[in-house]
Amino acid sequence: MIFNSIKFDNPYILFGFAVFILLFIFDIINRGKRKKLSEELEKKLLYSAVLFRLFLAFIIIALAGPRWGMGFAASDYRRGLDIVFAVDVSRSMDIRDIQTGRYVLSRLERGLFIARESVISVTGARFAAAIGRGRGYLAVPLTHDSEAAQVFLEALDGSSMTGRSTNLEALVEAAANAFVDISPARKVIVLISDGESHQGILRNAINRCVRDGIIVSTVAVGSDEGRQIPINSGEPENMVTSRRDASAMRAAAERTGGLYIDGNREDAASVLSSHLLSLAQETEISNARQEPKQRRTLFIMLALISYAVSKFVTRNFHAKRSVIVSIIAVTALFSSCSEGKLLLIEANYLFSRGRFEEAHVQYLKALNHEDAAPYAEYGIGLIFYSLDEVTSALQRYANSKSLLERYANNEHRELRFRNQYNSGIILFEEGDYTSAASAFREALRTDPRSMDAKRNLELSLMSITAENSSETSSGGMQEQREILFDYLRYEEDQRWRSREWAREEETYSGADY
Repeated sequence: MIFNSIKFDNPYILFGFAVFILLFIFDIINRGKRKKLSEELEKKLLYSAVLFRLFLAFIIIALAGPRWGMGFAASDYRRGLDIVFAVDVSRSMDIRDIQTGRYVLSRLERGLFIARESVISVTGARFAAAIGRGRGYLAVPLTHDSEAAQVFLEALDGSSMTGRSTNLEALVEAAANAFVDISPARKVIVLISDGESHQGILRNAINRCVRDGIIVSTVAVGSDEGRQIPINSGEPENMVTSRRDASAMRAAAERTGGLYIDGNREDAASVLSSHLLSLAQETEISNARQEPKQRRTLFIMLALISYAVSKFVTRNFHAKRSVIVSIIAVTALFSSCSEGKLLLIEANYLFSRGRFEEAHVQYLKALNHEDAAPYAEYGIGLIFYSLDEVTSALQRYANSKSLLERYANNEHRELRFRNQYNSGIILFEEGDYTSAASAFREALRTDPRSMDAKRNLELSLMSITAENSSETSSGGMQEQREILFDYLRYEEDQRWRSREWAREEETYSGADY
């Protein structure tokens, strides 16, 4: 039975049916007033009330998100890879107990070497870096500039932070905060640590990663035998043995579907690189899983029909005839929308809610319908632009333009304008001012009243003039830019170094390693 297979995304909204109890009480209270009305008017009001209640019922069901039957789901679709290196810089990471060939490295040096090799090997990913001791801080936000992450990892050492003890929960939380929720990229944290943690509960941060779909791969550095390290005053009686906690690191990786790597292995860097490259492979939409299909649109349509009919039955003609006329009118309205247009409506709704993956699937389905294909290409371009994939967005806008060539110039004017205008925005942001000016000109030919297109055209032309004039004095300008850049870098460095962390020293009085 279909009713046994119905599921709801938001089942708690079904409690909204309690409003019908209030409506029933209202009907009882007003029963006496209706008896004073004529029989015909009383019937009209009764029909209208019943239909309005149907409207409310359909709206409640639609908001609850009903699903039944199997449909295609794009939740498994991923594009790209975001990697955050979470590096433990506590005092225990300065212990030199890792033998590699003729050299003895500290735990931090070994972990950073593995991280740097991975950055070099994994191309096309976005990188970020977080560091932590008693607290966790995001040091390098997500960026496609792998060199920035590489430089930071090369410059990092144990003196990067003040603070006491080790708090791996705060470190993983800081790394998880680097990710953008709307990004379809696979999210990975590479935790580099000896596994010792004296503050916080690592399991709490790992549970958050599981909820957010973040993979945590761990690189455990240090020896299992450990080395002694002085704490607090450094007296012999205050010496403690610091050793690698491999079990905690392994449990964190297994809980999130990540990979545990023994940082003491000679091939640890290549193992991590291979793991990240395997995650970077794009999952095709055709391999996405099946799940119960969303049926919200059906109940929204039924709600609109019920509401329209409830209004018609109060008119001055026969109630039964008004019901029939109303159904015919609403049915004609919806039948005028082709399947492709209905797919576009659903895709636009999903896009407006930030559900880009599901919207992408609906736009792809709409491409199979000739009347909807130009709009579907434009919609996919909007998704790519929202995800900073500007090259792909430009290509989609171009595809939409070519599909519109089969129509007369006075048809689909708004879509023609949007294709040209959005292309101009991207070209301007990319610094191609000449092409941007051409795109804005074409947009103005379609809609000469657009003030935004006129302003952007003027900005493009001014940028072309400034660009041409700067070529004659590029030497002096370059020197000024370098001086300004050095000054801004110095100010940022001073601000970062002067950050007040004294209170962190005061809030923890336990073992400082």
